[in-house]
Amino acid sequence: MITKILSRSKLKQLWLELFLNKTDKASDVSDNSVTNAIAFGSSVVAQKCMKDIAVVESQIFPDSAVGSDLDNAAALFGVPSRRGATQSSTYLRIVADPGTFYDKTSVSFVNYNGIRFIPEDDLTIGSLGFDYLKVQSEGVGVKTNADPNSIVTINNEPTGHIAVTNEYMAVGGSDAESDELLRQRIKRHNNIISRYTLDYYTTIFQQFNPNVLRVLNLGNDNDGKRVLAIVTVNGIDLLEPDLSSLLENSKKYFSITDLNRFGDVIGVKLVNAGWYIVGDPLDDNSGTGVDFRVQLWEGYNVDDIRKRIQINLSKYLDFRYWEYGKKVEWDDLLQVVKDTEGVRYVPDGFFYPSSDEQPPVNKLPRIKKFIMRNLQGDIIGDSNNVLSPIFYPNNI
Repeated sequence: MITKILSRSKLKQLWLELFLNKTDKASDVSDNSVTNAIAFGSSVVAQKCMKDIAVVESQIFPDSAVGSDLDNAAALFGVPSRRGATQSSTYLRIVADPGTFYDKTSVSFVNYNGIRFIPEDDLTIGSLGFDYLKVQSEGVGVKTNADPNSIVTINNEPTGHIAVTNEYMAVGGSDAESDELLRQRIKRHNNIISRYTLDYYTTIFQQFNPNVLRVLNLGNDNDGKRVLAIVTVNGIDLLEPDLSSLLENSKKYFSITDLNRFGDVIGVKLVNAGWYIVGDPLDDNSGTGVDFRVQLWEGYNVDDIRKRIQINLSKYLDFRYWEYGKKVEWDDLLQVVKDTEGVRYVPDGFFYPSSDEQPPVNKLPRIKKFIMRNLQGDIIGDSNNVLSPIFYPNNI
């Protein structure tokens, strides 16, 4: 804030100083004099003026605005209003008889706190007897970020189902947009002036779908259309109607070369960003995922350490800032685990993935498989006894 609001006593002293400097008819001002009363009244009016100036400044300069003033600043700059709460997402490891079918329209999963998760796609269990299913929370907010191994209940259980759990915590759930995030979005809104850049398209799409985080360029497809990949704030894939609606609502911001004579977009195609599963590049359950042996300090809760490790790994692989061409370095993952509070020792000879991985230019890294073992190679259980050997029939 440029304007500094002064106290009434300070403003009164300034008024009296100016008054005495401009006249030789008075040499002193007593507390109960008429001149003192005029000085006090002037200081009150001046302070209110300074307050109103500061309020206007807070709307012009977002750095100093908070709360409703920041909302007014966003409206002044033409920025979409504050975003609401978002859902969380994760992957579930499902064990069932081969051929068991999970219908996304009928089954749902629930964690210990009663948070309900619904599948994004149908799933048929293959010959391995297990598979992973991506789910998203039905509710919104930070409360939907479920702990690892807490989603263990299924509704409308199909015949052949055996067990379910989430090896990795559910992430992406957030409450209403904070002042800091809204302030950053206001500052980036000028990107709309940079016509037909990725930042330009990101700003445009965010006006119509607040879940859009960033836009990635995937080049041209076989039909010659420019393919733009949408990354959401919580990693949840948009449905085809959502992508079509997003393109339809934003068509007036595209160049004339991307439109037909009826005003429909024909030169651009929107898709969901792809995911590169760390430790399982083919995403066919043939890889190890993140699998390591660890020695923990005594006195620490295993569940808390598992959660801290996953939070730190999520920060390292944060797809909000991930740049194409960057490698997932296995020694960085190893160091993240080693630096987690409660971890005493992690042998690098049993840490997987054991080599650097290069995600393709059209995918962002994400963890789906996550297994902690003791130094002997046995899976470290949790306090809720969810990690049954039935989940992991084969050892390393």
